[in-house]
Amino acid sequence: MKTAALERVKIVRLITRVLEWLGAAVLAAMMALTFIDVLGRYLFSAPVPGGFEITELLLAAMIYFGLPLITLRDGHITVDLLEGLFPGWLRELRDRFVSLLVTVALGYIAWRLFGKAGDFVHYNDQTAVLNIPLAPVCYTMATLATLSTLLAAILVVTGRRIAAPAAEDRAL
Repeated sequence: MKTAALERVKIVRLITRVLEWLGAAVLAAMMALTFIDVLGRYLFSAPVPGGFEITELLLAAMIYFGLPLITLRDGHITVDLLEGLFPGWLRELRDRFVSLLVTVALGYIAWRLFGKAGDFVHYNDQTAVLNIPLAPVCYTMATLATLSTLLAAILVVTGRRIAAPAAEDRAL
């Protein structure tokens, strides 16, 4: 029993590390692109061709690499105006209900993204300047939204976080 739990923890840590590193790499690429684009624009009057398109695609990727991490840590934005009014058992029921709503919302987003990616394939949609195909980006977003949906569903069933909060969350 302990071995299976340990293996699940290792898998969660691996997924977390991969998503964190991918998100960090995308953010670093966005920063480098912006820096080079600004230098080129103001020093040489020559911005990076398609820089805006690349930034859009990188931003979409960064958001969806972060979505499973936020879901994994149960870190979606919450407002606790009525927190003191709920006894413990009702608070847990409410949290599971909210997790169910999050699961449904993320599932809908994933479903629509897969549909949109299929449309991109069917129409061979590409970016306007660099002709980068949009389908692979959209399929990646849909897959990450599906992973987030599964993680939210686990929260509904278990009622607790799957992973510990990030170090910066613990420090607060």
